[in-house]
Amino acid sequence: MPLCNDIIKDREIRFKLSTPDQARKAEQLLSGVPGIEYIEAVDPCCLHIRYSVEELTLQMVESALREVGFDLDDGLIIRLKRAVFSYCEDALRASIGVDEANSDKTHTLTLSHHSLQDPRPHDWRKHV
Repeated sequence: MPLCNDIIKDREIRFKLSTPDQARKAEQLLSGVPGIEYIEAVDPCCLHIRYSVEELTLQMVESALREVGFDLDDGLIIRLKRAVFSYCEDALRASIGVDEANSDKTHTLTLSHHSLQDPRPHDWRKHV
């Protein structure tokens, strides 16, 4: 079976170097979120994550992290990978019958409900 058809995805989330230790903080915030099977901060700006595409997509996780103030890497290669991953994951979800209309709403609530709250004060998020 081709890798594009695997329901379990292993991905890497990269953070900007300007803000130290984001990966460890993101690991703490995302641990225990339904659909995430494994998560580990491998260095201060890199997070490895394994999740089920039936429940989550990389785009959902990264959007939730951005909403609470994390600064993700937006280099050209990273953006290209994101676009390919997003296309493949959306196509796979459609082929296995995941209803996007209900799914996005449910997972956004699940992620925000599952204590994805940035511990930093609101006005510090842009500076720290």
